Amino acid sequence: MKKFMKWACAALMATSMVACSSSNDSEDTKVITIGISPDYAPYESLNTEGEIVGFDVDMVNLFEKYLNEDSDVVYSLEFKQMDFDNIITQIQGDQIDLGISGFSYDSQREVEWSKAYLGSSQVAILPADSEITSIDQLEGKSIAVQTGSTGEKAANEVKDAKVSGLKSVQDIMNALAAHQYDAAIVDSGVAKNYVNNSDFIMLETALLDEQNFVIAKKGNTEIIDLINTCIDKFLASDDYADLCAKYELSPVVSE
Repeated sequence: MKKFMKWACAALMATSMVACSSSNDSEDTKVITIGISPDYAPYESLNTEGEIVGFDVDMVNLFEKYLNEDSDVVYSLEFKQMDFDNIITQIQGDQIDLGISGFSYDSQREVEWSKAYLGSSQVAILPADSEITSIDQLEGKSIAVQTGSTGEKAANEVKDAKVSGLKSVQDIMNALAAHQYDAAIVDSGVAKNYVNNSDFIMLETALLDEQNFVIAKKGNTEIIDLINTCIDKFLASDDYADLCAKYELSPVVSE
C-alpha cells in the first residue's frame, strides 16, 4: 500500500529515489521512500479507511513541510507498507530510502541512525486476569514478541522464558487475548494504547529503556543529515509537544 504526503504533486511523481538521488527523477523533484509497518499504534496504524495514521505519519508530514521550505527542489515523502522485519532488508537492498516504524537502537542492525526523536521502553503487557505482578514472575513463562524487535532481545534476557516471535503486534495481542501466551513484551507507547482500549494490563517496570530513531542504509549519511535537520526543527517546535501529548508518547530526553 502507498500513501503519498499531501504536498506531493501527482504530475511530478518520479521513480522512487534511493539515497536522495536518481537519474530517473526530475531535476526539481526528490522522492524519498519510507518503509513502515502500520501495526504499531500509536506510532502507525491503519484507520477504518485503510489510511496510515499515527505519530510517525504526522511527524513525516512536518518533515516534508520543513524540506520544502526555501528549497530549490520539491521533496515528496512516500510510505511503503511492509512487515517490520523486512524494512531493514529493503533498505539494504536499495528498495526504500528510510525506515520509520518505532525503531530503537540495536548495534546489530547494520544501518545509519538519525538523532533520537522519542523516548521509549520495552514493557510486559498481560491479559487483564493475569496473576503476574512483577518482572521476576515472568521467569519460565511463555512470552510473545515481534520478530526482529528489541522486545525480542529483552524477552530473551528473561530466565527460562519461552519466547515466540510473531510478525505483527496485532497478531501478538490477539494471541495474548486468547491466553495463548502468558505475556508479551512491546514498546511502552504501544502497550499503553492497548491497555487504554482493550482488556490488558501492563507492568510498570521497564525491561529495557531506549529511544526511537529513523534509519537509512549504512553509509548513506547524506539522507540522515537531511532527516536530522528535520528532527532538530521538530523537537524545537510546539507541534512536537502537542503530538507527544496527543499520542501519549514520551519526549526524547535531552543529553
